[in-house]
Amino acid sequence: MKRHRSLHPLSQHHHFALIQVWELRRALKAPSTERHDALRAARKFVRFWKKAGPQHFREEEEVLLPAYAQHARLDEDAEVMRMLAEHAMIRALIYKLEASCAKDELQEDDVSSLAKMLYDHVRLEEDHIFPRIEKVLSEEEMREMGKGLHRLHAKGECQL
Repeated sequence: MKRHRSLHPLSQHHHFALIQVWELRRALKAPSTERHDALRAARKFVRFWKKAGPQHFREEEEVLLPAYAQHARLDEDAEVMRMLAEHAMIRALIYKLEASCAKDELQEDDVSSLAKMLYDHVRLEEDHIFPRIEKVLSEEEMREMGKGLHRLHAKGECQL
């Protein structure tokens, strides 16, 4: 599906997040003699997250969802509630990963859980939430939302 241009920045962030997921999964599949690759991939992911993750979540929570809330009861939308809950769970897993990296003690189950959750989360937004928003917002509302995303993006550090 062709994404509305106002959502392109968020979709681009998702693309980069999926690349990180792929790198984490690939590193976890490496032979035990190359487990340093998993730690290196985890550290790279933490750097990626610090550079772009919190800002991306802000853009979704402070611009995208309020625009959608003009047309829908978000508290009655199970997928939006799941999206927000996953934002918190992803943050928690990343904090745990960061602590593990600091101790050079990577917990592979945590890395695997984070990779799966992040992948599933991106698919939820791209396959379900974004299309629904595109369907209910007018062209003008999409443009205004895009301007809001651009303003917040320009203030933040979500440069990938």
